[in-house]
Amino acid sequence: MAMSKSAERAYKKAVKAKKKAKRGHWLLIQKGDSVKEVFSKLFTQFAVLVLIGCGVILANEFRLSFSARQLNDSLKSLYQSYIAHDSGGDVLPGAAQLLKINPDTVGYISIDGTEVDFPVVQTTDNSTYLKKAFDGSSNKAGTVFLDYRDVLTSNKRSDNLVLYGHNQKDRSMFGSLKDYKKNLEHYKAHPTITFNSNYQSDVYKIFAYFVTEVEPYQTSDGYVFDYHNYLDLSDKAVYEDFISNINERSQIVTSVDVRYGDEFLTLSTCSNEFEPSRFVIFARKTRKGEDTEVDTSTAYLNPQAKEPDWKVIFK
Repeated sequence: MAMSKSAERAYKKAVKAKKKAKRGHWLLIQKGDSVKEVFSKLFTQFAVLVLIGCGVILANEFRLSFSARQLNDSLKSLYQSYIAHDSGGDVLPGAAQLLKINPDTVGYISIDGTEVDFPVVQTTDNSTYLKKAFDGSSNKAGTVFLDYRDVLTSNKRSDNLVLYGHNQKDRSMFGSLKDYKKNLEHYKAHPTITFNSNYQSDVYKIFAYFVTEVEPYQTSDGYVFDYHNYLDLSDKAVYEDFISNINERSQIVTSVDVRYGDEFLTLSTCSNEFEPSRFVIFARKTRKGEDTEVDTSTAYLNPQAKEPDWKVIFK
């Protein structure tokens, strides 16, 4: 029996509405969906959840990175604004201001013309500041810190001050140190490090840097150069072993001489050549009466530098 025109219009309208409703539920599983449609929607739901999760992670990464940079910028401005002030005491004026914010402050490091420009802290271990910002807040960028075993007071300091900082992707903390890697021109433009303790300002001359192993299984003979354990160099044999290990690995040869009795600054950060690995920069403190300028004209990349044992690492 033929439908009336009104019934036909109603039928077509209902079919159209059903199709529209079905299109509107491209994500939700509905009664009557085929097996193919169910699996397709499950896959789509999973993909949407992954995208949302990635978005949340990226947003949080950006928030933490932005927060860390804001904090570092404010601390930098605070410290520099007091450089010309007279504190009226033994503590440098900038340090006095930082100590009010964080009593763990032991100094301030900067490399002219680079992103390295922030406070340094020290506590009773080498883990507290891995994910703790200078103001005490939680942040994966952490804070650059001095090895807890080092001594840095107004009248005594270790022979080798070892600073640790994260290799941040946004180049904060020690993330910009990678620019030195086998890069002669970068070294020539930035051959010195300024490290101020809370009590005095010192310039250190970079004389070596390299990528190194961390674990014995990464080397053919099981020997790892534990540069971070060479803090007291008063024993001449220990000093010579320290310098010998550095020189044979250094990616660069410079005009900066070193000798027994010198004081050193070591910057250590994670590297990405293999896991785990470290990129380390070594600098010698400017001696009394010595010019802080460095003659970089004779510097060159070391063609005989001892590289990590790649065959063992990537076997």
